[in-house]
Amino acid sequence: MPDTIADLARRLARLERRVTALERARDQPYPPWRDLPLTGKTSIPDAARPPQIRANPWHTLEFSGRIGLSDGRATDTAVIALLPDGYHPAAPRTLPVASDARRPLQIDIAPSGHVRLRVQGGGGVKASWISLDGASCRAEGDEDE
Repeated sequence: MPDTIADLARRLARLERRVTALERARDQPYPPWRDLPLTGKTSIPDAARPPQIRANPWHTLEFSGRIGLSDGRATDTAVIALLPDGYHPAAPRTLPVASDARRPLQIDIAPSGHVRLRVQGGGGVKASWISLDGASCRAEGDEDE
């Protein structure tokens, strides 16, 4: 029984910290978008929709824009971007992304800041772009949730 009470107390303390952080963030201005530095065989296919990132006051990383795949292929585990300093998540994250590929694509975001493209089933697939619009993840570690 004491383990259950102690566990509940820890969970309640985490929840109280989260509520306090959300209340403080509610009154802060929304941060501006920042360019996402690309690597490898990538490009910006639409100058009006460059790949961008921002960290909002609720400890969430938000992504937008499109990344062009210059060689016309999405290759599993290819590094496509490097997050700027201060935008690295505390734990690895995997996010689904839209594309013109026939198989689902995802991006893996490492705490080191490397953004890797993942192809379902591995290997590669024909694709000319991926969209980051609507992709987001928590910047904090899982123990803070």
